[in-house]
Amino acid sequence: MIRTFVIAAALAASPAAAATYLPVGPQLNVAVGTVTGGGWSLCYSATMATIFGSSASVALSDCAGDRLLVAGRETGSGTLLVLAQALKTDVLFNTGAANNGTTNIANGTGWYNADNWSFGFVPAGETPNKNECDTASGIGRLCIHTLTFTGGYRINDIQGLNDSSAYEKLVFTSSGGAVVPEPASWAMLIAGFGLVGAVARRRRAATAA
Repeated sequence: MIRTFVIAAALAASPAAAATYLPVGPQLNVAVGTVTGGGWSLCYSATMATIFGSSASVALSDCAGDRLLVAGRETGSGTLLVLAQALKTDVLFNTGAANNGTTNIANGTGWYNADNWSFGFVPAGETPNKNECDTASGIGRLCIHTLTFTGGYRINDIQGLNDSSAYEKLVFTSSGGAVVPEPASWAMLIAGFGLVGAVARRRRAATAA
């Protein structure tokens, strides 16, 4: 009984379960159910015509997990045309508001982000033409203006979506860490097993007497 209680208490103090769908690099044509069934929760969605705002960090403030999955699709579709995921700190890393092709490589994806400029990704090893959004050709790319006067901009090679309500941008969030007890929980677990051992020793001593 003591052992059961200790294990249950330790697991109750553990973090939430991690995502099981953790693709590396941009992915094409993925079912929404694959994402949500893989431990991700939708935390932002809007048409491409909707103004994102001047800061991705502010726009995605409701995305509380330690990982973000950024995607684009035809509005209401059950298939995401393109997506990529990484740690939130990597996705939102400031790469500068200049057309210098700078990206932050994380999980097989080149991420870029700057207030009053643009936010998005390209496949790792490829270079965006950030003016302000990425205008280079190619798939596996997504770009959103971080401007206060326009929406957009691209999903894969479909560009010029500033006024489009036919396409939308989505962001999902999830925990990405392994499910392990916190240090305090481990201490409780170890102490509990020690207590179980002490009880067992006393019982053996009493039987021997």
